[in-house]
Amino acid sequence: MARIYPLFSSSKGNATYIGNERCGILIDSGVSCKMLTQALVDNGLSPTAVQGIFITHEHSDHIKGLKVFTKNFHTPVFAGDKNLDHLLSEDHISPNSIAEAIDIDGKPMEIAGFKIFAFSTPHDTRQSNGYRIITPDYKTITVCTDLGVVTDNVHKNLSGSDLILFESNYDKLMLENGKYPYPLKQRIASNKGHLSNDDSAAEIERLISTGTTRVIIGHLSQENNTPVKARETISNRLSAFKDGIDYLLKVAPVFNEGEVVTL
Repeated sequence: MARIYPLFSSSKGNATYIGNERCGILIDSGVSCKMLTQALVDNGLSPTAVQGIFITHEHSDHIKGLKVFTKNFHTPVFAGDKNLDHLLSEDHISPNSIAEAIDIDGKPMEIAGFKIFAFSTPHDTRQSNGYRIITPDYKTITVCTDLGVVTDNVHKNLSGSDLILFESNYDKLMLENGKYPYPLKQRIASNKGHLSNDDSAAEIERLISTGTTRVIIGHLSQENNTPVKARETISNRLSAFKDGIDYLLKVAPVFNEGEVVTL
């Protein structure tokens, strides 16, 4: 059975395991190797079950533990060509590990029975992408965070997913009235920043209308959002559907101590 473990999800660190006890893949490694290893073990997973690490972009909350994890476990790393060049030139990948570019908005990569498509996302980085994953039992899981707007290409890749892990980063009023300096607020709310709860809710409504049944919202800002506000905004938008019947909605915890979603 396909399983997704949102191990870490916040503006301070992100890592998601998709697979089972035998094998799987990791999307990002944005916390220390020690924390990531412990989270895997807490979820009944061995670090050696990770057959590949797929990086979305080079911000520290997505690559922090990459160097030490690859040094310890020799795990192959995959990323878009611009990201991979950066990761290699800045010594973020151990020489012990294979590093290979994945074709963004192109041909999929196959590893351990998983078929992985990378698709571009609009974010303030040299290169940013989400991942659409076909599991060995033919379920579709899409991980898409760190985007300022839902483009047609993003919507196309989210559509038809059985489960999505999707960004709901900030509450608009909390951001506007918060302590961040104005230029940072502008960057977050821009088309290359992050998705608000309202924008996330609008896209989730579209996806549930066309068959997606499981939603995990993630990458919540710990300064400009709360799980209660995010869930409330999305649930209100989904009033035409019944939670637990038409869809299941979960909020990814900052640190997952054992929760898993099974398809």
